[in-house]
Amino acid sequence: MFTVLFALCVLQLLVIQIFQSATLSSEGERVRTAVSEIGAKRGNILDVNGVVLADSVQAYHIAVNQRAITTYEHKDDDGKVVGRGPAEAAKQLAPLLGMSRAELGGMMLGDSTYVYLKKNVDAVTYREIRKLDITGIEWESVFDRVYPNGNTAAPIVGAVNAQSDGVSGLEAYFNNFLQGTAGEEAYEISPNGAIMPGGKRTTKEPQDGGSVRTTLHADLQHLVQDRLDERVRKHNADWGVVVISDVSTGRILVLADSGSTTPDAAKPQSVMGVQAPYEPGSVGKLLTVASALEKGTTTPTSQYSVPYSINPPDAGGPIKDYHEHGTETLTSTGILAESSNVGTIEIGEQVGDRDRYDFMTKMGLNQPTGIELAGESQGIMRDFDNIQGRDRYTMMFGQSYAVTAVQQNQLIQAIGNRGVMIAPRIIDSTVDSQGRAEKATAPQPKQVMSADRSKELITMMESVVTDELGTGQLAKVEGYRIAVKTGTADIKVNGADAVVSNTAGLIPAESPRLAISVVLYNPRVGGLSSDSAAPLWGEVATEAVRNLGIPASTETAQLYPTRP
Repeated sequence: MFTVLFALCVLQLLVIQIFQSATLSSEGERVRTAVSEIGAKRGNILDVNGVVLADSVQAYHIAVNQRAITTYEHKDDDGKVVGRGPAEAAKQLAPLLGMSRAELGGMMLGDSTYVYLKKNVDAVTYREIRKLDITGIEWESVFDRVYPNGNTAAPIVGAVNAQSDGVSGLEAYFNNFLQGTAGEEAYEISPNGAIMPGGKRTTKEPQDGGSVRTTLHADLQHLVQDRLDERVRKHNADWGVVVISDVSTGRILVLADSGSTTPDAAKPQSVMGVQAPYEPGSVGKLLTVASALEKGTTTPTSQYSVPYSINPPDAGGPIKDYHEHGTETLTSTGILAESSNVGTIEIGEQVGDRDRYDFMTKMGLNQPTGIELAGESQGIMRDFDNIQGRDRYTMMFGQSYAVTAVQQNQLIQAIGNRGVMIAPRIIDSTVDSQGRAEKATAPQPKQVMSADRSKELITMMESVVTDELGTGQLAKVEGYRIAVKTGTADIKVNGADAVVSNTAGLIPAESPRLAISVVLYNPRVGGLSSDSAAPLWGEVATEAVRNLGIPASTETAQLYPTRP
């Protein structure tokens, strides 16, 4: 029996040492090894000039091993013990962490080997904690997301949550690219969970995220946001948007939302310029006039007899101009300058309904622009077969359909670019973790309007500012010729009558460099676009030409007559 038992022991020993040694060794190492993640640095988001809009700074999570800290002894320079355990550790750490001793001491009591005491502690505080050499106090190296320019372009930049995932804006759109790949550190621990001094330690380095450079100009963006917020307050509007783009490239230089706040994952902000469609009002008259110019059914000097109101049998009631007037003779330029609804319908009736609808679609309506931001709306427009009755007429002057500010600015850009539309873009380039830069792909230009007709339309738009009855007189920019169109759309907000105040245009008119659109939604004071959006357009354009160094106009305008 002894021999048999001995043989069995020898056999078991052979199995353990020869056949199971690798497995048991691996299990043993796993039991006495702790693994912690090493966070990757999230890439930066920059403006076109390299100004940092979103950055990641080194920080540390401070934690406690509740078992190990019970053995802690605080000794003075002579080696004398002056305090022990969690109470003494809390006494030393409380001033550094900005926490009460009682709160901190309570967090150190328990049976867990890892409890967070405070997250995102700065590097200076972390080094002071390290100097204390408190048994059971541990830490993780992490990166804290910061936004050095505060609320500048905040909705576009977006925010990240506690798990470093983008939840809005570019932070969400480029999340995987910005995030990088975390590394890890493995080290041996004792039975009570404490790190073993001199124990085996292995490290897998993290791979940092790439960086994204936008087309935005941070300083101009900041100035425009201030101007926009002032106007929203002055006119008691629900919200406002300003878009500025480069006419020749479609690159977005400013995309400003009113009321922007520093990015916060708990309060994600919508980018209203791409997510909030609105009825453009009389700015939409540009499409009606442009379609007629393209079809050759009107010219800038074509004359029309324009009454104050008309009552088409299928319109469900009369359609009127804003200001009461007798029947007057206006050129098509005068109709645009004075923003006559009735006159615009007369121009639009000369173009077939299908042709006019197709032109609106060609100019980018009812389809997303493809801008590099999540949640873009394509606007709202009925299918052609569903347009009937009064809508057929109101669509000619910018009602019964909706656009976003970026869509509107895209069509203004095309008018200013000799009829060539370039889809708006907000990304300049990206740089990956290996330092490889890649320029953003340039959109394919599309000829949506003839160069000659677009030039005629721009000259017609100049009269909106210069004509004595023009609706855009307050949009003037000293020293510059400008071409604009104002629009005030009637809407309902929570069942109550309201308006959208809207102005869009080009500067300088003789050789457009910038396309600018401004929108004030539901202004309750001075709601007409001529009183609110137009002067805001002038303020924004003035800031833009100064900031970007665009020379003043030198050519004298040769305008079309507004009356015979």
